[in-house]
Amino acid sequence: MKKIREKENDSLRQMAVKLGISAAFLSAMEVGRKTIPSNYIEKINAIYHLSNDELAQLEMSIYETNKKVPLELEKMNEAQKDVSLLFARKIKTADNDLLKKLKEALLNEEN
Repeated sequence: MKKIREKENDSLRQMAVKLGISAAFLSAMEVGRKTIPSNYIEKINAIYHLSNDELAQLEMSIYETNKKVPLELEKMNEAQKDVSLLFARKIKTADNDLLKKLKEALLNEEN
């Protein structure tokens, strides 16, 4: 969030006003003292009109800061739910070969 704010030459206060939050809360999110709500991805994108790369970078940054990735199960079909939940359970014990194959498969799916 800070990188976007600085790129747009917004002060902490200016970005906070645009997001409808206090400057103190924005500061706490930027330094990792507060969790960043996942809906802020859409809010920030709506305000700053991010490129696809910037949006992906923001998502990764927020997920890394929060140390979790939200799953919106209600928006998924049954197959998506099954795979998502299985992945969430197994990722901690997956070996590097499996992780590499999964990453390649997902990246190839995007192309």
